[in-house]
Amino acid sequence: MHPSTVLLALTTTFTLAAADSYFCRPGQDKSGFIQKAYCCTKFIDVPGNEVGKESEGCTKMGDDVRELCDDGNTPKCCYTIGPKVICTAEAHPQFGLEG
Repeated sequence: MHPSTVLLALTTTFTLAAADSYFCRPGQDKSGFIQKAYCCTKFIDVPGNEVGKESEGCTKMGDDVRELCDDGNTPKCCYTIGPKVICTAEAHPQFGLEG
């Protein structure tokens, strides 16, 4: 087996293992941080950050893929800095909706 084939196989395996139920691009506020899908109840403007919103009442989304959170909001793509959750985009179901 060629080294390039082994590298491709390892990369593909890692990518599939890291797959989430929602697709989120890296932070859209120029932070580039890895984001995960959250349902949050409150969004507050962040000074100096036109895109990101500090969010409260957030619950990280698991395997239950849905279009709406319990409060009627849509899942958001967010990253964390310590206890703060910063959301920068809409989360999109990656594998289709169940139910």
